[in-house]
Amino acid sequence: MTDIQGKPGASEQAGVRLAVAVYVEAELLRLGLEAMLPRLAVVDRAELFSGPEAVERALTEHRFHILLLSSANAGHRDATAAGPRRLPSLTRLRHTRPGLRTLVVLDPADAESGTALARLPADGYLLREELTAVSLERALRQLAADEMPMPLRLGRQLLRHAGESAHRLPARTVRLTAREHEVLDQLVAGLSNKEIARRLRISEHGVKRLVSSVLLKLDATNRTAAVVTAMKLGLTD
Repeated sequence: MTDIQGKPGASEQAGVRLAVAVYVEAELLRLGLEAMLPRLAVVDRAELFSGPEAVERALTEHRFHILLLSSANAGHRDATAAGPRRLPSLTRLRHTRPGLRTLVVLDPADAESGTALARLPADGYLLREELTAVSLERALRQLAADEMPMPLRLGRQLLRHAGESAHRLPARTVRLTAREHEVLDQLVAGLSNKEIARRLRISEHGVKRLVSSVLLKLDATNRTAAVVTAMKLGLTD
């Protein structure tokens, strides 16, 4: 485990100081993050972990706001296959730690796989080839504001994948309430909870409850997966 201290800055005055747990095995990416994170004003502390067991233990025993990991270690591939060690219980950890946000740095091959992304239980995404200190800090700030970091190219790809694979989805009935439909439309538009609350004139707590209900009914692990599934089922315009 490597402990990294972020630098104080304007974000500290604004109250945005994040504790970040990092699990990345790829050496170049890990070294890059180790160099970037101390430079980010939004980071209070960051700890780099060397294996999935250490990550699980740290997330259970200590308070972290963000889990930052690579798609190679995010657990959406076959866990029995050879290659990087993954977090098979990432979804369970997210359910037991509702305040935890996950940010995944996507390798090029994973970025091209709409199916893998739809199953990936992440709250935000970054493309590895576009990773910079600026893009990383922006993504962390978005997560802190309950928004979803999503590169435009990746969003377009997910929508295209949803349209192409719609005919392959087994028929099923999903019944959403009128309010849940309204919230789903806002998720498709990419709005944050705060923006949805303002648009629908309800509390943020009410929005969180409705979003959770939509994800549960769509059997989705995150907003992106919910939008993709909703498009496949014809629940969106």
